[in-house]
Amino acid sequence: MALGVIEQKKEVIESRARIREFIFGIQDGLISTVGLLAGVQGATESNTVVILTGITAMFSGAISMAAGSYLSSSAEKEIFDKELREAEDLAEREPYLAAEGLLKALSQEGLKKEQSYGIVKLLFQEERAFLRTFQEKVFGLGTAEINRPLQAALVMGVSFIVGALIPLLPYLVLAGMTALYLSIALAAVTLFSVGVFKGYLAARSLFLSGLEFFFIAVGAAILGYLIGLAVQYFFPHIAVPVG
Repeated sequence: MALGVIEQKKEVIESRARIREFIFGIQDGLISTVGLLAGVQGATESNTVVILTGITAMFSGAISMAAGSYLSSSAEKEIFDKELREAEDLAEREPYLAAEGLLKALSQEGLKKEQSYGIVKLLFQEERAFLRTFQEKVFGLGTAEINRPLQAALVMGVSFIVGALIPLLPYLVLAGMTALYLSIALAAVTLFSVGVFKGYLAARSLFLSGLEFFFIAVGAAILGYLIGLAVQYFFPHIAVPVG
């Protein structure tokens, strides 16, 4: 029963490793889509144009984000696997050097020299256990498979679509500034809710976590908008196309 609980905890930790892609995707989908819809809304009175532009941006953005997530995660995994192989080769070529490194690492964690020596001596008798402990303690290379490029890409793409779809929904039933205002309100509520969810996972204050996420995300969007205004102020003859 106790071992089952440990295995469940390990699965939870590995599944929550995708929180980075989820938050990144949904935040970017929300902010970029709201900005795009506001710009298109100001350039046309056609609700159909706004919706089609939003849908196009939603899918193209999701594909781009998913591809970027896959490439970055894949590169990280390849480098990580290469480091694991090199650590394994080192332990096989220089087993006593590896044992000395592990002995030092265990001593640095607070174990007495005699205790560290006893543990290393025991592990040295079991090659696989010694190798895994050496990789983790000496080089910080754990074996939990939390870096899965395909899964990361899927989470990133789906979360971007969800984030982009939320501010687009009002335009399916409303039009004009009413739809835009409702779109902005839904985006704001969603940003706060994602922050609350993050706070729940991290066992932090739900309200403060929601506020933190909301203000950072909105602050970044406002900063980008102010930079655009500054560019138009200092370069008034440059026309910035919408969309």
